[in-house]
Amino acid sequence: FMVPLGISQATTVRVGQYVGQRNVLGAKRAGFVGIGLGMGFMGIMAIAFFTVPRWIIGAYLDISVPENQTVVTTAVSLLAVGGMFQLVDGIQVIAAGALRGLQDTAIPMAIGIVAYWGVGFSVGYLAAFRWGLEGVGLWWGLATGLAIAAVAFTYRFHLLVNDELQSKLRQE
Repeated sequence: FMVPLGISQATTVRVGQYVGQRNVLGAKRAGFVGIGLGMGFMGIMAIAFFTVPRWIIGAYLDISVPENQTVVTTAVSLLAVGGMFQLVDGIQVIAAGALRGLQDTAIPMAIGIVAYWGVGFSVGYLAAFRWGLEGVGLWWGLATGLAIAAVAFTYRFHLLVNDELQSKLRQE
C-alpha cells in the first residue's frame, strides 16, 4: 500500500500543478498516468499473491511442518483475496489523490463513506457471518467496497477533467 500511497501523493501534486497552470490536458494525463502506474505495480503484487502464495507464506512460516497446514491453507485463501484487495486499494487511493489535485474532496468523501462503510462493511459482514465465509468473506466484502470506490473515483476524475477540457475548448 505504501507504493500506491506515494504515487497518490505525487499524483495530487502533479494534477494540482497542471490545474494551477490551467493545463487541463496535463492534469488529465498526470491523473491517469498515476492511476496506471499504481495499477501496474499493484497488478504485479496481485499476480504474486495469486501465483506464489506458498512461497510468500514460506518466508514467514515453515510450510513443510504438518502442524502448520491449517494456517497455510487459510493464508493461501486470504492471499488470494489480498491480491484483489491490494489492486483495488491501490487504484482507489491514487484516484482519490488525483481528485485532491483537482481540489475535489467533499464528494469523494461521501463516495468513500458509502463505498467503504455502506457497501464494503455490509457485504463483508454478510459474507463472513451470514454466508459462512468467515474471514475470507469479510475481506471479500472490504475488497468489494474498495473496488466500488476505485471505479467511482476514477470515473469522477474522468468526468471532471473532461468537463473542464470541454469548457476550456469552448472559451478558446
